[in-house]
Amino acid sequence: MPQSNDTAAASVAFEMNRVFDAPRERVWQAWSEADQISRWWGPKGCTLELRRFEFRPGGFFHYAMQFAGAPAMYGRFNYREIVERERIVWLNSFANENCGIARAPFSEVCPLEIENFVTFSDQDGKTLVALRATPFGASAEEQRYFDDLRPSLEQGYGGTLDQLADFLRGP
Repeated sequence: MPQSNDTAAASVAFEMNRVFDAPRERVWQAWSEADQISRWWGPKGCTLELRRFEFRPGGFFHYAMQFAGAPAMYGRFNYREIVERERIVWLNSFANENCGIARAPFSEVCPLEIENFVTFSDQDGKTLVALRATPFGASAEEQRYFDDLRPSLEQGYGGTLDQLADFLRGP
């Protein structure tokens, strides 16, 4: 039987689950409200400048990540599906200052877009957030690059979710 050329089918999705000590409504607000997501999204050590936030299918979350002594790096979400308090699906990418898709500053073969699925569910008075990320429209070379990124993805998504946990525990 011939093999498929579908690179997405060949990829192993990146998955991460995290339980937060907060009710689902509170965790949902942290993801769905501009003044909240801008206080925890992104890698550790960066501050986030919110450029645009349209929490609806087809809307954008455009932001600038600022690290001490470095130029701003821009990112964006293009929301594809939102089911209140249950699921958010978006395409994540690096961006330019005008919210256009841009190549990652560290690689010419990093996929331009990553499709993220995040689900929210109750777990004994806490909230389980399950994240699944896969390259979107990636070439075979970009797919291989993504598959080799696992340690970096663990660190990046893990650090971001650590910041969410800290934010939810906040004052």
